[in-house]
Amino acid sequence: MNPDLSALGLCVILPLVRMKGSALVFALVLLCPLQRVAAGGLDAWQAEKPPRLRVAASPYPNFLLEILPTGVDFGEHVYRVKIDSLGMGPSSETPRGHFYTRRGGFLDLAHIRRAIDMAGYVHYHVREGLTRGEVHFSFENIDRTTYHTHFSYPAVWEKLDAATKARLVDEIAIRAAEEAAIDFSNWREILTWYDFHNLPGMPERGSAFSYEDLPSHAVGAAVAARALRLRDVPFDEAVTKELDRELKELEVVPSETYERAMALVAERWWGKKTCYKRHLDTGLDDGVITPWLVRGLEAGSPLVAKGYPAPRGLEGRVMGYDCRGMVVFSCEPRPGRQEVKEAVLPEGGRTVIPMRDYPVILERIAGEIRGELGPHALEPYP
Repeated sequence: MNPDLSALGLCVILPLVRMKGSALVFALVLLCPLQRVAAGGLDAWQAEKPPRLRVAASPYPNFLLEILPTGVDFGEHVYRVKIDSLGMGPSSETPRGHFYTRRGGFLDLAHIRRAIDMAGYVHYHVREGLTRGEVHFSFENIDRTTYHTHFSYPAVWEKLDAATKARLVDEIAIRAAEEAAIDFSNWREILTWYDFHNLPGMPERGSAFSYEDLPSHAVGAAVAARALRLRDVPFDEAVTKELDRELKELEVVPSETYERAMALVAERWWGKKTCYKRHLDTGLDDGVITPWLVRGLEAGSPLVAKGYPAPRGLEGRVMGYDCRGMVVFSCEPRPGRQEVKEAVLPEGGRTVIPMRDYPVILERIAGEIRGELGPHALEPYP
């Protein structure tokens, strides 16, 4: 029972022993909403604010690059801190840093946590929107983009009983959140490839689609999806548990091994203020996002990277129902430079719909990367 309503619940429940028949049934029905099992995800206070800024870093040496020390405690994930005016507060969370894993390659903790936060925020508002029968919600983010979510409802929706509809809403919200974690995170890479950057004099194009970006988004989306399925567990606690579990499976290596991995791919994957190799695997070809592993890093048989299934959203049936098109995401860029918008927007349009437009955009970017960095720039080797 909601602790804020526990006193009310006791005051009302005690007289029930004196009720009989239809009066008792009616009273119990009235009380049912108070005792509904809480779903996983953000609470209302957390979801008031969109995901906060998390400072990532390019993978090559620069003043923002932080290499996580051996045996680092990743701490408890924090979606929203209590000191809003500062944007930060006391917590055990390790918020950022680069590290290497035996099965996930190079990873960026800020990208992982940012994808997780995006999933949590979208999940809450999709679930609330569908529950209330809304048709749209949107939010702004630091990359000067308005992110839109549009809802539509199939004819069968009004015929569903309340319990079935509630279960459907929960499942749709989780699938949509996982999709948004990937699509909205990758949107930032698309913008930076076309030379968008937040801070004047600090271009980010040299690390757009760098070799740790998309794998980090995939890890974050997978962790968030599992965390959102843990009912009655606060979001931050659920994420902490699932992130620890994921990183244990991926096998984080000591910082000395990270340094050796970087040295092995120096002037191959990265150089001065740029990446020579770009990871553009979004799962469009085989449905799997596969991290890159550094060859010859450790003795023994070559390791196999863990592949992450690309989120399919609502493509398949949900609990036996065709829910395609119920949740559609779009990105409305508002960068100051017109050429950025011209590069990413479809002709005559003002928004990008990932499920429709990303294949075309990414194919064009792949061609541009090969043209600038060479025919093998999208492959880890040669």
